[in-house]
Amino acid sequence: MSLVRSVVVCRQGRNLINGWQLRRAAVPVCFSARWLGNCSSGSKGDCHNDTATDTDEHSAILKASLNFVPKLGWSAAALAEGAGSLGLPRPSMEMFPRAGGELVEYFERQSNRELVAFLERLAVEKQLQGSKVIRPAVEHRLRMIIPYMDKWPQAMALKAFPSNAPSSLESLCLLVDDLWYGAGDRSTDLNWYSKRAILAAVYSATELYMVQDSSVDYQDTWDFLDRRLQDTAAFSRSRRQVEESLLGGVELLSAGLTTARNMLGLNSQSR
Repeated sequence: MSLVRSVVVCRQGRNLINGWQLRRAAVPVCFSARWLGNCSSGSKGDCHNDTATDTDEHSAILKASLNFVPKLGWSAAALAEGAGSLGLPRPSMEMFPRAGGELVEYFERQSNRELVAFLERLAVEKQLQGSKVIRPAVEHRLRMIIPYMDKWPQAMALKAFPSNAPSSLESLCLLVDDLWYGAGDRSTDLNWYSKRAILAAVYSATELYMVQDSSVDYQDTWDFLDRRLQDTAAFSRSRRQVEESLLGGVELLSAGLTTARNMLGLNSQSR
């Protein structure tokens, strides 16, 4: 299957998650080699689904292991305790070859699913639209990290490992895509990419700030988030102003050239 065809199949398949219509085939895609592979190889296009290697037992162990992360970290030890709590033997390396990396991936996948449900509630209950959705949704997603905050620097380090980086990029891409789609963005031009790239940078910077924040209820983090969103809004306004100025300058130059040609009689000579 060609790259273009894979993208289209992927988009066409990502239809419903808990009744939430997420995508259209014509919308540009946040590329991730692993994501394209999953979507085009039998996962029915639902890119929030567990990966193809997940079984009921596999997912159950990952879910149970999250209870042991605050004490044992994102580790094989947490996975062993999670399996033990279900009355299962210690999982083998073949079952969890990336150990803590798979546990982080599972947490982020589940958190992104919860975010989709939150975005749906914002739309239905609070009637929020546009950029007003982004701020509360980003905070809601970041608050999911709080129960694991003491061990989150370890999670961030694991996400940077080469073996885990593709799934980490995939998770971030889906996260910002869900945020903008929940905010009502249906752009299909270059704005699609710029909005998601900027929001990904804002989210990542705020996440990094959060792990160092000791303020009450992470208030300094939310203030930092507000400033970054204000910066991006100002950048967007400036960009539009520049584009409008350039367009106006082109139109003015064209009008000036036409006037000059008329004054010189060049236009009449060319008829």
